[in-house]
Formats: sequence, C-alpha cells, structure tokens
Amino acid sequence: MEDPAREIEHVIQSLTATSDPDVQKEAVERFYAPNAEFRHPLCTVPSSPTSRDALLGIFQWYRVMSPTIKLETRSVTYDSQKDELFVECVQEFHIRFSPFHPAPSRLLVHLKLKRSDTNPSLHVITYHEDFYHPEDLTALILPPLVPIIRGMLLIGTIASNINSRIGAFFGLWTTREEDRKNK
Repeated sequence: MEDPAREIEHVIQSLTATSDPDVQKEAVERFYAPNAEFRHPLCTVPSSPTSRDALLGIFQWYRVMSPTIKLETRSVTYDSQKDELFVECVQEFHIRFSPFHPAPSRLLVHLKLKRSDTNPSLHVITYHEDFYHPEDLTALILPPLVPIIRGMLLIGTIASNINSRIGAFFGLWTTREEDRKNK
C-alpha cells in the first residue's frame, strides 16, 4: 500500500468479500509480509517464514464457510508515526447452509505495517488483530444466541455493581463520599 489510510478499504474487501479466490490470494501475497502474524478470537498464526501461507488458508476457509460476505468499513485511523491502522468494520457473515439470517457484527481491526523489503514506497501488514465484542462474535457464528450473550453481559454488570458495594462496605475500594456515608 502506498497510502494505507486510503487503500485499506480495498485491501479488506479483496481479502474478505471478493468472489474470486485468485484475487484473495493475490491480496494476501501483496499486502502481507511473508512472516505476518495474525490474531483472532477463534484462531491465531504466529510469525514464521511461512505464516502468510497459513493466513491465506484462514481467509480461504472464511470464504468457504460463507460464500456471501458483506463488509462495510465505518472508519479508518492511521498513525503514520507508528505505521499502524485501526479500522472499524461491520460485516454480515452467513455460514453456508445455516438456516439463520446473518446478523451484523462489528469488529475493530488493528494492523501494524512496515515498509516492504522489495519496494520501500509500499507498506505491508506485519501484524493483524481482530477484536470483537462477545455478542458481535456470537452474531457472526450463531445469531440466535445474541440475546443470551447480552443477558449474560447484563448479569455481569449487575454482579459487578453488587460486589463493588460489598467491597466498599468492607473498605476495600471506596470513594471519600462512600467513606463518609459508612461512618
């Protein structure tokens, strides 16, 4: 990429939403360093001389699982000093033969870049990490479970608030105002 902030949307579409496997393979080979590292909540590729091949396999499996992917890039932030990109996306991923309607899932993609060894005017991806909220990851895999995950997250919120009050009662973590009320 010569201009990462401007080109990343095309790169992401070529990797995830293309209908041509050769376009996808070319995108991995063109935009990722040979030893690129990848992290995702469901899989990981450590950096190695052949890690780009493993990464290609993940992107290929992604398309086998879902022949139709809609992906919208909502925002792109590029830090030229650190050569890093943060991309907010929303995707609809429909697992092949799934009876469930796909639900949109939001993710944040973090990419670390470096200048290409073969062409210093180009940036290549050396590190790719995908972040999902639990309900968005669930929406990606099994949309009907999203309300259950949201309920569990709300229960976690209620439990945190109850436990914080118990902790404050025992003086474990209190504000000045809480100290005055407890005296």
